[in-house]
Amino acid sequence: MSRIILIPLALLLLLVVAAAVLIPLLLDEEKVLEIAAAQLQQKTGATLTVQGETSLSLFPVLGVSLSEAALTMPGEQETSLQVRALSIGVQMMPLLSGSIEIDSIRLDGLEAKIVSPPQPPGVDTSKMNDQELDAFYAERRRALAQGSESAGAEAVLAVPMALNVQQLMITDSRVEMVAADTGESSFLELVRLEASGLNLDEESIPLAAQLRIPGEPPLEIQMNGNIKINQQTQIMTVETLTAQVAGATTEKIDATVSGTVDLSRQVADLQLRIDLGPTRGNGSLRYAGFESPQIDTVLQLNLLDPALLALAGPEAATAAQTEAAPTSGDEPLPLDAIRNIDTRAALSVEQAVFDAHTVSDVEIRLRAVDGVIAINTFTGNLHGGELDLTATFNGKHNTASLVTAGTLAGLDIANALAAMESEPLFTGGASLDWKLDGKGRTSNELLTALSGPINLSTAQPMLKGMSVEHMLCQAVALVNQEALSTTFPTDTRFTALGAALKLGDGKVNLSPLNADLAQVRLTGTGVLDLFSGDFKTTFKAKLSPELEELDKACRVSKRLVAIDWPVKCKGNTSEDPAKWCGVDTQEIIEDLAKNEAQRTIEKEAGKLLDKFFK
Repeated sequence: MSRIILIPLALLLLLVVAAAVLIPLLLDEEKVLEIAAAQLQQKTGATLTVQGETSLSLFPVLGVSLSEAALTMPGEQETSLQVRALSIGVQMMPLLSGSIEIDSIRLDGLEAKIVSPPQPPGVDTSKMNDQELDAFYAERRRALAQGSESAGAEAVLAVPMALNVQQLMITDSRVEMVAADTGESSFLELVRLEASGLNLDEESIPLAAQLRIPGEPPLEIQMNGNIKINQQTQIMTVETLTAQVAGATTEKIDATVSGTVDLSRQVADLQLRIDLGPTRGNGSLRYAGFESPQIDTVLQLNLLDPALLALAGPEAATAAQTEAAPTSGDEPLPLDAIRNIDTRAALSVEQAVFDAHTVSDVEIRLRAVDGVIAINTFTGNLHGGELDLTATFNGKHNTASLVTAGTLAGLDIANALAAMESEPLFTGGASLDWKLDGKGRTSNELLTALSGPINLSTAQPMLKGMSVEHMLCQAVALVNQEALSTTFPTDTRFTALGAALKLGDGKVNLSPLNADLAQVRLTGTGVLDLFSGDFKTTFKAKLSPELEELDKACRVSKRLVAIDWPVKCKGNTSEDPAKWCGVDTQEIIEDLAKNEAQRTIEKEAGKLLDKFFK
């Protein structure tokens, strides 16, 4: 029992002795402030000045609280940091051995100003001629190689972070970043930052932060995770870091990141998972400031979203936003932004939306550098058809070029028309293959200049809203001077429909265009304007005697079978197909007259020959 009583008495005696030693010190606030400033100077090289009040506390830790304090970092003349309130907690036990260890730092109302070194002036490649562009690319590669050699020579992590702090908390603070060359400022608001066990000894550091970047709308960022930092290797290991971003897009972005960051070499190798509203994805991303490609990513996505172009760099995102704005098509192509992209990407996408069309099960392999975007693989399913294409956009020089080739097999025509919110005029399947190229300085120029062959074939095609048989039977009945008695279907079912197309000057030339029905064969030529949707075709119809099966008035004699029945179509793809086509009966009557005259001449000539030989 006596031992149990002696233990608390000994502890009490120890506290009395500690108080006898510390209380005189605690009563001298200026002395405490002097010690704190000295320790801060020793540990970090920063100079502490206080213009407001100070206060001291003993429990649970020895603490000093300051108001209206400022820090000047080593080597700087201007104040680096200003703080409305600063509290520093010092562990009690080390004081008994004559050393001071900081337990916590709490800052409120921090105002920091960071002046960035002058940046080299941006290069506007849109003002260069082709020779200057070639020199620009060569110089950029040389500078990249030099930067890669020198990367890592200097430590990024300097003395200020050599301080071990058990707990850091910053609230209601703001960092101003000033460009030295322009004087322009940008701001980062630190709503709250908490970190435990700050160190550079590669021990895990828990982090939690809430950031805001002012703007319309403001960018709100919340982060939680753990990192490790090694001052010797300059490597930061992201054990896990989750972030939620609001304001960058219409949907909130949720991301989880892990991996390593080489701070001196500016290289990050990360594994990431992304949730962007309906878009979800995961994969790997490597960023290397002094390598090519600067961004190398492998991603699996459920939906391709334009916001993910940020992975290709800010220039790509800017170009995408520019393209999204209403344009006439006569604006110069955004070549300057494209030339700054240095990316390699391998994407697997469940669904990719391009305007009104959705491609599923997409595989994309692309490389973008020096203004050239090469899509080496693009496969997927488009409206039931298997799509397989390659394309190269070359914006290296001021006149851009586009080369593309591919196939689309088994397209559902009705689904494609429905996606474009067009009337389902055609049904059936279609297959295409093409090889196109063109040059231009605007999107309209490039589209107009695209030229090359396109081959079209169909399966079970049907034209809705117009009966070709009815139209031809009306013409035959007119020639036969009879009336139709049968009710014809309102649609036309083709047994075959195909065309060899030639693209050029913004128009599709259809030559030849072949269409077969059960009792009719059509051959013709035509042209379709891609910009206006206007078209004009001329067919020659060959009728078979079986046409009589549709209606007695449609019986076709030998003299009618011999005629090429002219069917002329003209209109716009957005109009009612019933108004597109008609049979040129005047031409038929002229042909009949010619044929009858020729038949009469041949008959009379035959009689004369008979008489001559007799």
